[in-house]
Amino acid sequence: MLKQKALGEVLGQVNTSGVDGAWLFNKEGLCMAFVGTASKTVPPNVSSALLASVWTALERRANDLKETILVLEDGVIAFTVVARSMLLAVRANKKTEVGMVRAKLHTVAAYLEQPIMSLANDQG
Repeated sequence: MLKQKALGEVLGQVNTSGVDGAWLFNKEGLCMAFVGTASKTVPPNVSSALLASVWTALERRANDLKETILVLEDGVIAFTVVARSMLLAVRANKKTEVGMVRAKLHTVAAYLEQPIMSLANDQG
C-alpha cells in the first residue's frame, strides 16, 4: 500500500543538487503529492493542473508520449508517465544539468511504478 508520508519521503529525495520540486498528479491535473519549495505565485495544485494540460496537448500530437522536458527561462521541468495513469514532474533551477533532472525523474518513476500499479489494481 502506498502511504502519503512514504510518498512524500520518496519525492523529497530528488530535491537535491538544484532540483527543488517534485509533483505526482493524475492526467486530469489532480495533485496527489508535492514536495519542494512552493512558488509564491503559483500553488502546487495549480501547477499540476497546468502541467497536465501541457501533457494533454503534447500527447495529442505525439503517439505514445513517455516524457517531456520544458526548458524555461528560470529553470527546467521534466515530466513522465508513471503506471499509465499518473504523471511525475520534477522542477530544477536553470543551472542544473538536464541529464541530472532526467536521471532523477526516471529513478523516482521506476521506484513508484509498482506501488501505483498495485494501488490502481486494488481500486479497479
